[in-house]
Amino acid sequence: MTPELFIKCITMWWDPSYASWIYFALFLPVVLILYQAAGEKHRSKVLLLASWFYFITLSGWLFLIHILEVIWTWFMALQIQKISDNKEYKRKEKKKRKLRVLVTGILSLLLVLFILKYLDFMGLNIVRVTQILHIPFDWKMLNLAIPLGISYYTLEAISYLTDVYREDIKADPAIDHIALYMGFFPKIVEGPITRYGDDAVSLFSGRGISYENLTLGYQRIFLGVFKKLMIADHLAPAVDSVYKWHEKCGSVALFGAVIFTVQEYMDFSGSIDIVIGSARIFGIELAENFKQPFFAKNASDFWHRWHITLGTFFRDYIFYPVSVSKPVMKLTKKIKNIFGKTVSHFAGPTIAIFCVWISNGLWHGPKWTYIFYGIYYFTLIFIENIIEKPFLNLLTKLKLTEESRCVRIFRFIKLTFIVIIGEMFFRADTLETGFEMFRMIFVKFKPHKLIKHFGSFGLDRYDYWTVLISFIVIVIYGIIKESGYPLREKFEALPRWMRWSMWYAMLIIVILFGAYGSGYDKAGMIYAKF
Repeated sequence: MTPELFIKCITMWWDPSYASWIYFALFLPVVLILYQAAGEKHRSKVLLLASWFYFITLSGWLFLIHILEVIWTWFMALQIQKISDNKEYKRKEKKKRKLRVLVTGILSLLLVLFILKYLDFMGLNIVRVTQILHIPFDWKMLNLAIPLGISYYTLEAISYLTDVYREDIKADPAIDHIALYMGFFPKIVEGPITRYGDDAVSLFSGRGISYENLTLGYQRIFLGVFKKLMIADHLAPAVDSVYKWHEKCGSVALFGAVIFTVQEYMDFSGSIDIVIGSARIFGIELAENFKQPFFAKNASDFWHRWHITLGTFFRDYIFYPVSVSKPVMKLTKKIKNIFGKTVSHFAGPTIAIFCVWISNGLWHGPKWTYIFYGIYYFTLIFIENIIEKPFLNLLTKLKLTEESRCVRIFRFIKLTFIVIIGEMFFRADTLETGFEMFRMIFVKFKPHKLIKHFGSFGLDRYDYWTVLISFIVIVIYGIIKESGYPLREKFEALPRWMRWSMWYAMLIIVILFGAYGSGYDKAGMIYAKF
């Protein structure tokens, strides 16, 4: 049997979803057994081989691109470290040489990402511009295949090279360590985007599987499965159906945006729960990616709680470097001389925030809706930064604080609307569709049409009840977690028979209502495509 035929046979039954029975009942248990059976020195290698197997069965020969990028990242980091350790170079010369290697390494990684993910998009847009200008130009679509998780591990490689350049960490001479860091199977599909300095100790320690890590890991996994199967996957057919109805009326368009927002959050946060839980079983603590985002006070705070590791990457590797870069500093000084100190105070951060949000939109994919999504949040955060101080002064005059109930309710409603409208454009196939849906909300809002066709969106009343009750459970759980109440500790304090009875009951509920029913759709992970 040829390697190509073997991979084809594997991929016929292999399901990449973390919520699939293949992952839980076969892949993860086998890896756990092999990991525990191996000696302490070889356990990281077991994780690496498992990750490669996972990668190969999902991406086939594209795995070679990943391997080449691992080798390149490892090599370039060693070159930077070599310059850092060379005592013959003066400080300025050393920095210049290191910067040259860093830029070469980063641009090379971004070039691969650009060619595979964005080249066709740019080509098509150049064609549109040349047609307007009546310039003869044609673009033949390449339709290049994209390796699994390339957007995630590319950012991890960039952060690793940059941290070595900044001398926050030393370059690791062990290439298998870099390979595991960039390809660890739980986080390769959807993140979180981690840093080498945070992962190194736990990834390569080879510590044995403990009862505590096993139970905490599977508890977190179950939470993720609950979110994905009970809510996200049930809503998937309804979201697809509603977005086909967007031209009917505004109430349908708004309903579609609302349920997609719920679907996306439950899908992404649920998948991340499974990822973090899977890693925790091996004693590896990955960075949190969500922190009750809908309890945020504004759009900026929302993004400190949603996709946290992506936001942290943009903050540390784009926002701060752009803010203190020489061109921005010079521009800020000129603005200060012309418009005064107040205006110049916003200049540098605004330019940096713009770069962050354009990068955020493009990172999600080669679509104008994603780029608009980034500009949308940049605009909102820019406005919030300007009005924040006047708003706080207004609260003082009204004898209110940010913790006042009416202020918190107002901010929650405002943020919810902002997020839902943003997700409306994010999910739309084109900008035209997004703007049409937005327009319909204000000019053709007919609730009776939504009520009339409520049963025509791929879900029956039992499915709606399943989603609603499950959603309420997650909301209550989020409120308790946000309040700081030690729910898990209280649960662990219960008698063992009670805990296990509750676990079995919840497991049966998920099996009966989560993976079956007319409204259930075995949907892929939304953020896996990014």
